[in-house]
Amino acid sequence: MNDTSRSPAALKAIVFDLDGTLIDSAPDVAANVNRVLAEEKRPPLTLQAVKGLVGQGARVLLERAFMQTGGALPPERHEACVRRFLGYYSAAPIVHTTLYPGVIEVLEHFQRERIPMAICTNKPEVTTMPVLGPLGLDRFFRTISCGDKVPFRKPDGRHVLHILEGLGVDANSAVMVGDSENDAGAAHAAGTPFIAVSYGYSHVPLAALRAAAVIDDFHQLPDAITAVVEANVGR
Repeated sequence: MNDTSRSPAALKAIVFDLDGTLIDSAPDVAANVNRVLAEEKRPPLTLQAVKGLVGQGARVLLERAFMQTGGALPPERHEACVRRFLGYYSAAPIVHTTLYPGVIEVLEHFQRERIPMAICTNKPEVTTMPVLGPLGLDRFFRTISCGDKVPFRKPDGRHVLHILEGLGVDANSAVMVGDSENDAGAAHAAGTPFIAVSYGYSHVPLAALRAAAVIDDFHQLPDAITAVVEANVGR
């Protein structure tokens, strides 16, 4: 990141995905999924396997985990497992979770530039909010939109538009930053330029995300946003 760089005037907001973009939470997710699987006498899943299941919230995550380890549970039993998973995870959400390199530094850069920032996650509030404070992220975001608090979740573009409407920002004046097909789909549907990180939990090849830019390191984000916004203004 160039310390002297300034955000383009046309940029009015940045919307970030959380897991796989700002934080590497998969180790804690996997540990708690495997705790529930063990209670149900199912074999554990590898970290890589769990990474392939995340993205649509806890209920779908466990549905996929059970399907991979012997088949679906009856609905009431499944719901009980979801409640246990959320309880375990929210009680100790950052045992193994870490920030990706450069995240705090870059968010501080945008904060100094007074660019409004928001989080758009399909993760439920009960496992989102306990993560942000201990990792030092809560001070950066005007809006934190969790999957269980909105009627439409990523990849539905209305999840992003709901955030931008609350910020009073047009979709083409913002940028969405994420790692997966859910993030890309929501950004494209909302009409918001999308920047992909290459290190996250995408279930499809990066090329399929149709990102305006791809970064391999979070420090590259300010320059990538500047290039994307300036190219968008020039259209």
